[in-house]
Amino acid sequence: MVLFVLAVSLLLALGTGVSAECVACPNCDYERISIEQGDACINFWTCSGDTITCTYPSVANPGTWNNCSYSASTGWALADGSSEICFSGAGANAKCEAPNNPYNNAIPACTASYGLINGTNGQLL
Repeated sequence: MVLFVLAVSLLLALGTGVSAECVACPNCDYERISIEQGDACINFWTCSGDTITCTYPSVANPGTWNNCSYSASTGWALADGSSEICFSGAGANAKCEAPNNPYNNAIPACTASYGLINGTNGQLL
């Protein structure tokens, strides 16, 4: 009975994100839209294996996207993408609450294969 209670408690903790920590895409990249608007921000992300790819609208090439990939094998440092556009590393968010958290370190696994954010400054320019 004690083992059952412990197992249920553990599943609830992981399921609700109490002890979880997720890897997050940076909210925006380094490409400035304008002084008033600020930088281009995340539109969507993908996750496969231990790699997340964060996708931002391109300011220099409207109608296209900039991809910034981060991998657990690099300590969540930039694994692929322009260092002039992409942040040098992905972030960490406790409790996995924000929608830009593709990877859960507690499991470890993707939180989903794809996530659409499309918030402020995240649309095609």
